[in-house]
Amino acid sequence: MLDRKIHRRSFVKLAAGTAGAVALGSRFRPISADAMARPSTAEGTWIPTCCNMCGGQTGVRCKVVEGRVVKIEPNPDNPIGVSNISSDFLANKREAAMCPKGNAGLMTLYDPDRLKTPLKRTNPQKGRDQDPQWKAISWDEAFNEIAGKLKSLRDAGEAHKLIWFSEDHSFTHIQQDFCALYGTPNYHNHSNLCDVARKASFKLVLGDERPLMDALQSKYIMLFGWNPLSATKWAHLPRIITRALERGARLVVVDPVYNATAAKASEWVPIKPSTDGALALALGHVIIRDKLHDERFINEWAVGFDEYAAYVKDKTPEWAEKITGVSAKTIERLARELATTKPAVVDVWSGPGQQSNGVQGGRAIALLNVLTGNVDGPGTIMIPERTGNSHQKVKAPKIDQPRLDGHGKKYPFSHGSGIYTETLTRIAKGDAPYMPKIGVVVFQNMAMSIPGSKDVEEALKKLEYLVVVDTHMSETALLANIALPGTTYFERYDYTTNWVTWTALALRQPVVKPLFGQPAEYETVVELGRRIDLKDTEGKDFFWQGPKSKTRVEDRTRWYEEFLSLEIENGGPRITLDELKALPGAVWLDPKGTRYEKFRDEVTIPEGGTVDEKTGVVKDRGGAVVGVKVGTVAYKGFNTPSRKLEFYSTLAASKKDANGNPVDGLPVYVPRDWQPDDNYPLYFVSWKESPHTHTRTFNNPFLMELAGWNPLLINPRTAHRLGINDGDEIWVESPFGKAKTRARVTEGIQPDTVGFARGFGHWALGKLARGKGAHDNQLLPMKSDPISGMALNKEACVRVYKA
Repeated sequence: MLDRKIHRRSFVKLAAGTAGAVALGSRFRPISADAMARPSTAEGTWIPTCCNMCGGQTGVRCKVVEGRVVKIEPNPDNPIGVSNISSDFLANKREAAMCPKGNAGLMTLYDPDRLKTPLKRTNPQKGRDQDPQWKAISWDEAFNEIAGKLKSLRDAGEAHKLIWFSEDHSFTHIQQDFCALYGTPNYHNHSNLCDVARKASFKLVLGDERPLMDALQSKYIMLFGWNPLSATKWAHLPRIITRALERGARLVVVDPVYNATAAKASEWVPIKPSTDGALALALGHVIIRDKLHDERFINEWAVGFDEYAAYVKDKTPEWAEKITGVSAKTIERLARELATTKPAVVDVWSGPGQQSNGVQGGRAIALLNVLTGNVDGPGTIMIPERTGNSHQKVKAPKIDQPRLDGHGKKYPFSHGSGIYTETLTRIAKGDAPYMPKIGVVVFQNMAMSIPGSKDVEEALKKLEYLVVVDTHMSETALLANIALPGTTYFERYDYTTNWVTWTALALRQPVVKPLFGQPAEYETVVELGRRIDLKDTEGKDFFWQGPKSKTRVEDRTRWYEEFLSLEIENGGPRITLDELKALPGAVWLDPKGTRYEKFRDEVTIPEGGTVDEKTGVVKDRGGAVVGVKVGTVAYKGFNTPSRKLEFYSTLAASKKDANGNPVDGLPVYVPRDWQPDDNYPLYFVSWKESPHTHTRTFNNPFLMELAGWNPLLINPRTAHRLGINDGDEIWVESPFGKAKTRARVTEGIQPDTVGFARGFGHWALGKLARGKGAHDNQLLPMKSDPISGMALNKEACVRVYKA
């Protein structure tokens, strides 16, 4: 039936139009979803939901005929896929778009290689080359065994020896609640593998860990280590960036690789990997030296400028040229362009962030917005408003045992998602304060997604019992004692918010029943909680008592619907789940829309409150900071300790990093830890492209036709020196492992750098994924940035030679 509805050739044409066209430099125009499907005469039901082929959460509509999804198209009532600015979204809904991954979603839903029944390992030996000798079991058997293991661990007073890992956009709240009620502090999620260095950088400067660029209204866009026209974090990014270019904006891309965004840009600035912070400091030097900074804005809304100005005084373009490879002349010009073009925005993502110097480099980049007065205004770096669903605090017992990963202690500015490498390293080495015994992994392929793949495998093998929930037999699932079939986003509930500048909360809802009768992941959590008999501190049966009704709820899905409804009844929307479903596109939009300069919202000095005469910080009677006084008026300000933007962070200066070194209050440049040498003379970088997400989309036939291999990009001069020709089979080797692939000789990469796309090189997952391309994380050590705990997926040096 599926083949009658969807053309493979039409899909490839569509994907080329939406993603490839950007790389080729043509003007981006969303193509109607009709381009990928034959006209359907069958009547059906259109159901709005949200994509989850990646973390972008694009709004989509699904046409369902006789219980099968036959068509997907963008949802014009959801801003994800249209714009991150409310006025533009409302005016241009018809331009809703989605990326190739979203268009190929059906091929994941109906993938014949999906897990269909619970599987129990009968071979006690674990490893990449071991056959698990799976035995199919019933769901009741699986639940009984898992619950029994968990109950025994808890009854023995060892609840803290459960470690839990999950994806970061799917049913995280209920998993966190389970861990809290069970008694383990060791919950982790995917954010640690994505952008926590960026979060720390911007939090220290702006007081917000996820600011968004208003590219659409900007006249000058400078991007460091980010490829939004192909990596496509959110489906509206290609549209708002290309619209800005059509309106005359200048786009500058700083990256070692000539990626799809660089191809579209006004200028590509090749740079040595991990040296972005040095470039940013030199730009700051020129802007201050030539008195191009926004002095009035800085005087009113920033602290620490004098210390920063003194620090960058000798960070000249000539100094930066020696470090970055970017000419001093280019740096001088870029600084003047950035400072004199208004409005402007500077942003950074994972390229510089997944390096051991990523946090301080990110701070230096973020401060260029402050230096030029481009904060929270049209066309600048925006601080979003988030008043969506509200996680209801669970009444859980106090947990005395520490986390294994040093979150917030060893790593001073780590994120609540945890530090994967720290937890797993301590397990692998056996030097943890206590050794975990049971692991639960939900929709995470840790064996491929964490740097240091071999060490990750060794750590997981040391667990006495491992449960993996996934849609496919992933490399991590191969190590499990029990593998449970998961659901796709077509088969389950969730909320999505956060990716636009005003609150827009959208509902992901089931459009078809789970294909194999499997419970959704949140139902699995509920069922385990029931079988373990988890109660809150008031003695209530948390997973039996309806969160709203306060009566016993037998049906697990209905229980979870109450759980979800309560989050928005007590959150920003103040509506029920059923009311959300009835809204256009199943999306709640804050009627206030995008607001600018929210830091200027006036506040009243509370009765009994205080105002610090030196800093202007306003506190209430209890000592909580509520604002800052600027001149004669008290304002909301920014969510930093000073309530202003911070060139110098006293908070940072009060901390030590994971290595025991003081964290500098200034955005200092220090070289990353791992540098090229005679044995491994080339920087190695990796990246994502539009057809794929992390490691999860590589069994999708439509996407593998778009990108079915990951050749190594190598500069012609480097290739000539090594005797390598385009198309040659080659080895890429580091001290930690080696990978075989093919060479793609191109001017689109620095001579001192090589790299390929991430996520390839599977030895499991499915028939199509297996054996395609090279796996990057086997080339890296299992290591994190010492300030934020960011997994260092991009810090490696290699040698390359013919196979």
